[in-house]
Amino acid sequence: MKGHYSKKLQNNSTLYTELQENQKLYYEYSFEKENKQKSFLKYNQFINTKTGETLQLDYDFEKKYKEYSKITEQRALTIQELAKRKGFCSVFITLTLPSSYHPFKSIQTPKGRLYVEENEEFQFFTIKEAVEYGYKKLNTIYQTFYKRLKNYVKNDLYYIKAIENHNTMIPHLHLVLYFPPECLDYVKNLFKKVVREFELNRTDFEQVSFKNNINYASKYLLKYIIKDLNNGSDIYKARVLDGWKRYHKIRVLTSTVLPLNTMIYKKIYSSVSFVEKNKIIFKINDNIVSMKEKIDNEVQKLGLPLYLYFQDNFSIQKIILDKNNERKIVEKGIKTSLFKVEFTSEKKTNYYKIKSFKVLFDNQIIYKKNKFIKIHN
Repeated sequence: MKGHYSKKLQNNSTLYTELQENQKLYYEYSFEKENKQKSFLKYNQFINTKTGETLQLDYDFEKKYKEYSKITEQRALTIQELAKRKGFCSVFITLTLPSSYHPFKSIQTPKGRLYVEENEEFQFFTIKEAVEYGYKKLNTIYQTFYKRLKNYVKNDLYYIKAIENHNTMIPHLHLVLYFPPECLDYVKNLFKKVVREFELNRTDFEQVSFKNNINYASKYLLKYIIKDLNNGSDIYKARVLDGWKRYHKIRVLTSTVLPLNTMIYKKIYSSVSFVEKNKIIFKINDNIVSMKEKIDNEVQKLGLPLYLYFQDNFSIQKIILDKNNERKIVEKGIKTSLFKVEFTSEKKTNYYKIKSFKVLFDNQIIYKKNKFIKIHN
């Protein structure tokens, strides 16, 4: 991980030794979770009850991470565009825990941050303990701030919150908020009050202008939590982050709930991407193109994230069956929307089981849920 450590720490610090062990633990924990998933898929087959075809499944960390990164970016850009449509302003906030949560003292050097010695104000027996309590503390501070803000602005509020680890694995919090410009003074004053209340001495509060760079706020946030995986160092960091969040049960990213949830977006995206070219085709400048190519062309013309394009053009009909087989129908969106999602779910004791699921484009079915049976190898 980035960061430099003095020879004094490397030679004499039990906390430094623990930090190296923790990073190795998180790295290996990420592999452990991946191998469990791979083992499950290896020893279980899923057979289509209608066609007899065996579903080929595999789990690849880098592929899943890139997919997660892409969807995260799409959601962030969608929230930003929705805020822009309403003429909201934006602020970028960083919250860093007090000194008592940090194991080392550090100074800034031309080569980066140098950790020079153990911090005598550190109040925990281990760094792992500080991570656990620090994450809870950050959430308490955030919830206090967010609830008070929500009570004031009501529904005129969008947010994206990210938890990132320092080089020492201690968490800190990044937050992008979007709200009406007339609320800015209130937000500034509320933030100052919460900072004083929790005795925070390391915070950032930056107003972001859409006029200068409309993508600035979300991209500023995303650079902290998404690694490019362009080289071994990036993959190592992504692995450590993955193990860290899984081990400590940390939700790295949370945001405003969108009308189009991630599961539905993925279904529409995969349906559009893999529908046969000869099933639904279009003409652009005398060229025959697939549905995906046509949509990519429209998204580029409109300057919208793909996630928002789907959200602007979808409706959903959800049928819920209770234990007595009674039906409850929930509908969202305009019935004449380009994309329609229809599914039926059955209420079980602790969860809902999806019985049927289909995606339609211009009233043509482009995806229909198949039924599979699981066979143990």
